[in-house]
Amino acid sequence: MRMRILTALALAAALAAPAALRAQQPAPPQPGTRVWDRVVATVGDTAILYSDLLVEVEAMQAQGATVPTEPAARATFMRTLLDRRVDDLLVLEAARRDKSIVVDPAEVALTVENQINRVQQQFGSQAALEAELAKSGRTLDQYRQELTRGYSDQTLIQRYRQQRLSKMARPAVSEAEIQAAFNDQRAQLGSRPATISFQQAIVKPVPTDSADARAHRRAEEILAEIRRGGNFAELARRNSADPSAQQGGMLGWFRQGQMVRPFEEMAYSLLPGQVSPVVKTEYGYHIIKLEKARGPERQARHILIRPEITEADIAAARTRADSFATAARAGASLSELAARTSTPPDQRNLRDVLPERLPPEYSQQLSAPAVGSVVTFAVNDATGTAYVVAKITDRRAGGEYTFTDVHDYLRDHLVEQKQMDRLVAELRQVTAVTVSL
Repeated sequence: MRMRILTALALAAALAAPAALRAQQPAPPQPGTRVWDRVVATVGDTAILYSDLLVEVEAMQAQGATVPTEPAARATFMRTLLDRRVDDLLVLEAARRDKSIVVDPAEVALTVENQINRVQQQFGSQAALEAELAKSGRTLDQYRQELTRGYSDQTLIQRYRQQRLSKMARPAVSEAEIQAAFNDQRAQLGSRPATISFQQAIVKPVPTDSADARAHRRAEEILAEIRRGGNFAELARRNSADPSAQQGGMLGWFRQGQMVRPFEEMAYSLLPGQVSPVVKTEYGYHIIKLEKARGPERQARHILIRPEITEADIAAARTRADSFATAARAGASLSELAARTSTPPDQRNLRDVLPERLPPEYSQQLSAPAVGSVVTFAVNDATGTAYVVAKITDRRAGGEYTFTDVHDYLRDHLVEQKQMDRLVAELRQVTAVTVSL
């Protein structure tokens, strides 16, 4: 039921590799040594210990960062690290004071459990993870508590930043500043991967009016049976055209943005235990039962009655796709043609897509054609066969990032950095800060 042929692509940050997990606690002192801890800064009523900095240094090293060992360079490095900790804590304390910033504990709990599952998979089993945690004197419950505090604080900071920065005027950033940032960061940018850009129209078979009416009537009949006391899960197993039928129509937990809009709007309007009226989407007719609500998430069952699609309907879709391709080759805008179909707006013009992230049908058909070529091919999704008309608008070989590639990103980053500097300066005016390192 996650209803897209080609989803939007995004980068995800890596979290808690096994080495970093081990580095979250300071290493025990070696025999014959003595470690003296001390307060190196205070922010309001909160103290930062020297051992806090050592934990962060070890985590950085575990993730491959180089930390200076020469005394003067290391002292400068540690002071920079402390200044950053102080700034972060200033923002966190301000976010905690702002009662308009709310973090849903259920949302944090879900994120934490997902993270623990990922780390557990890296270690191979829960027992192996617990054994690794035991080396630093922690239990799984303590690790869960650490993650919960960390994610709660991180979410508070992110939301507070977004709220405050959205109200600030954008400071000016010169081209010279952007060029200087590019020169400073060039070595860390790595290699730009090969990408492809294309426009597309997705043409799906359309059922006849009579087939659509039959499906609607059948959905209403099933709904009437449910209202007479029929078992929703059993009726889903017998009647639903969705793969979830085998699980009694159970879709599991989902959030806003994961389902098509009419389905989502209805699901979020229900209370746990309620059953919806018949809802029409591009997939057919749905009956939805909300099982549970948990913060921003919902758990639901559904029954899908899909109008019959005949071979004639599929042939008509292919003919329509061919006509779109002919028009696009003659100069018509494929994006405008896509607007006549159910192609989502965010999928009509895709830029700088990584070929390896494309569905197999796309990769096969779009790998060879030259820029400007228009191709038509069949794909299969939850509704059955559909036809894609795609026009290649650009290909970019892999290589070093150029100034043009990252110009806008660096500009926006510098704008945000200036805004954050201003915010931190304002917070320092109203918060007592001492530093002794």
